[in-house]
Amino acid sequence: MKNKGMLIVIVSGIVIVLVSIIYIFSLRNFDKKILNNKWYHYDSSNGYSDVLFFRGNDLYIYKASNDSKTDEYTYCKNYAYNKSSKTIKLDCSKNIVIKSLKDNKIIVTINGKEYYYFSTLSESRKYEFKEYFGKTINEYKNSKKATLDVIKVNKSELKNLVNGKEYSKIIFTGDNCSAIECALLNDVVEKWISYSKNVYYINSNELDEIDLNNMNKLNKDFKEDISEYNDIYPSVYVVSNGKIIDKYKVICTGLNCSTYYNK
Repeated sequence: MKNKGMLIVIVSGIVIVLVSIIYIFSLRNFDKKILNNKWYHYDSSNGYSDVLFFRGNDLYIYKASNDSKTDEYTYCKNYAYNKSSKTIKLDCSKNIVIKSLKDNKIIVTINGKEYYYFSTLSESRKYEFKEYFGKTINEYKNSKKATLDVIKVNKSELKNLVNGKEYSKIIFTGDNCSAIECALLNDVVEKWISYSKNVYYINSNELDEIDLNNMNKLNKDFKEDISEYNDIYPSVYVVSNGKIIDKYKVICTGLNCSTYYNK
């Protein structure tokens, strides 16, 4: 019995050692560029971003705005990497195939669908933008530059627009406008001016304290705070007969701004 007990201990020890060696070997075969780095995929259909994060032998897939795992991967905790097939086998019966790896980009297949993950969210957003529109963000902006130029008015016109009898849309953007919507705004404006001539653009970089004070006197809903008009998102005011009928930021659903076409 003693010999049998000793044999069980020895066999158990060997199994533990072998498992440890396999674990260490699997991590060594796993490209170090992937480990302990966060990889981002921007979803152009909804504006959310998925994060792929390998830490040690744990896998985390979650939304950039939420540290909890996405529902689909809630029960995925560990993974094993098969170097020959470049397949990451998860303990929830899901597999991720690494098709390509560069310094700042991973191409993977998940559930039969190909995804591009980048080392920064900004790079992922740029890639998805070009895939969606066939142009880089700068190329798109330059191709649409004339759109805002056509409807641009001097800030001195604001009083007449607010007090006018007809409904007018006044768009404010400036150098602080950095969200993807600042480029997509041009598409929205093209739709607006196709059915209304009362769409105007004021460069908020040109507004000073005197202008802000005068705007507030014109209507108390015009705040004396430049960030209201020079924000990361475009600001829109709908005015008529001295009143502000509506005001909002243009915040699209991913790269789709169609909800604003008839707003």
